[in-house]
Amino acid sequence: MPRPVWTGTISFGLVAIPVKLFNAVKRKSVSFNQLDERTMSRIRYRKVSDEDGEEVPDEHIVKGYEVSKGRYVVVDPEELEPLMPSATKTVELEEFVDLSEIDPMYYDGTYHVAPDANPKPYVLLAKAMEESGKVAIGRFVMRNKQHTAAIRAVDGRLVMSTLAYADEVVDAEDIEELATLDDVKVQKKEVTMAESLVDSLTAGFEPDKYHDEYREQVLDLIERKAGGEEFEVPEVSSEKPKVVDLMAALEASVAAAKKSRKSA
Repeated sequence: MPRPVWTGTISFGLVAIPVKLFNAVKRKSVSFNQLDERTMSRIRYRKVSDEDGEEVPDEHIVKGYEVSKGRYVVVDPEELEPLMPSATKTVELEEFVDLSEIDPMYYDGTYHVAPDANPKPYVLLAKAMEESGKVAIGRFVMRNKQHTAAIRAVDGRLVMSTLAYADEVVDAEDIEELATLDDVKVQKKEVTMAESLVDSLTAGFEPDKYHDEYREQVLDLIERKAGGEEFEVPEVSSEKPKVVDLMAALEASVAAAKKSRKSA
């Protein structure tokens, strides 16, 4: 049973809506522990000084910010305490915007928003937002960090996505390989052929079609090894991609996509 990661209220004008946040995405991965192959015991890490390699007790460990190479400013927890955002347990809705105005690059974590008491104000806000097609922008504090959030209505329910701050988003113009793309020239027939390829591959998005094949194969490998099965490790292909004519590749891709769609 999922457990809420945050409880509080959504402040909407003079209306306060008690809510709970639940993780909308549960990341899955395969993690390994480092072992001593001689004894199969876990490898542990120690906190050691970079200067002499000696282990440092917790009472002598402080926080420092590197302002230049090898030069640090030490900051005490007491100095940080007044700067911590106050945990008000309230999402203050400040404005409503069109969903199309938010670049997907800004989206971070996503949460299901569920009512925590009387559901009527929650349903009212969800219906109002869904009919207006607007997204609510607000701020709240979770785990001592202030977040900007976008709340949208989906099928009568609210979904919250935390947003990256503007100064956290990397400008594409700062990436040399992207800044010079305006100088690249393409022919009209190449664009037309590329559009034809896009059209031939267009379909409705079905998330269930996509799997983390690497994770599934690793788990299968672990299960087989745990069961004592012996097998040979397949060779990894190291073939380099061939340089082909762009137009010929587009034409062949369109033909293959059409043939695949007909057979399906």
